[in-house]
Amino acid sequence: MTDLASTSDRLGALGLRRATLLVDPRRARANIARFAASARAAGVVLRPHFKTHQSAAVAAWFRDAGIDRATVSSVAQAAYFADAGWDDLTLAIPANPREVADYDALAARIRLHLLADHARTVDALASGLSRRTSVWVEVDPGYGRTGVPWHDSARLVELVRRIAASGRLDYAGLLSHAGQSYAARTANAAAAVFDVTLHRLRQARSALGEAGLAGGLLSAGDTPGFAASPDWTGLDEARPGNFVFYDLMQLAAGICAESDLACAVACPVIGVYPDRGEAALHAGAAHLSRENLARGRTEEFGRLITLDENGFASLVAGWSVSRLSQEHGLLSARGESARAQLAKLEPGDLVLVVPVHACLACEQFASYRTIDGGELPRLRRL
Repeated sequence: MTDLASTSDRLGALGLRRATLLVDPRRARANIARFAASARAAGVVLRPHFKTHQSAAVAAWFRDAGIDRATVSSVAQAAYFADAGWDDLTLAIPANPREVADYDALAARIRLHLLADHARTVDALASGLSRRTSVWVEVDPGYGRTGVPWHDSARLVELVRRIAASGRLDYAGLLSHAGQSYAARTANAAAAVFDVTLHRLRQARSALGEAGLAGGLLSAGDTPGFAASPDWTGLDEARPGNFVFYDLMQLAAGICAESDLACAVACPVIGVYPDRGEAALHAGAAHLSRENLARGRTEEFGRLITLDENGFASLVAGWSVSRLSQEHGLLSARGESARAQLAKLEPGDLVLVVPVHACLACEQFASYRTIDGGELPRLRRL
């Protein structure tokens, strides 16, 4: 029996009928343990970002590893994890003045930490919150998304002074997300981004000290930088999230090993076209997202992985998801071995596709399944 046939049988035995996100708990727990150990070794608090999985069941694996605080990116996520018993959460997106009442309700239940990078935001929080709440100033370390540019000392000083003078807000420190590390093509390049980010955060904190202000803690978060850096010393808090599952993007950059890939989408085959070297899957952008890796003149939206009695096994050479529409995915077989396997593929078979970006693939599903058939509920999609 070929690996693809064996994988199809194993997936079928789980009762899968349509595209389903499958998680290998053994691999995910190993990823969590490795990051928890790195944080302990550096004396850094690990506050993982839960936007990747958005599942209370997966979050419990972090608690098993001794982690008791987390990061989220929406009010809905914060409320969901608060309901699951997580009572120390950072909402890591600049606070929205229109949601202050929601923040206040959360602050009545948990220890809530918010972000600001604008004076208007600080004023809205100070006037609208009825409870003392911790606020981080977001620093842009070069990503160019949100945050005060790390070298804009005047704005940083202004915001920290405004928070301190509010009477209702507690200044926590400087927080950044070096999202540019996701564009790194090698682990060394990602580690270099990490080093630059830490340096820039320290420079920003020094500017506050020179102005006679408390610098506060330093918090950073991005999986490539943390995974590629052997020592996190110098930070107070780490907020990566993608590492729980990893994905092809991280594998391609050398950030993780093939054996670290912990989620994949089980996809039904609905058409086989040997003359074109392709098979059709009922799994498109609505299941895998449209994140892709460029392979010369082609795009890759996923790769096949096999399943054995222990869980996820090996990536299958010669196969990739090369085209997507909303519901369709086209699976290409390149090379003699893959073409031979294609000849044996039939509609109704199931294949297992590792996504390019785990966070966005997870976002497409209302719940996940484990390789032993268990269910992992997650926050319901809006």
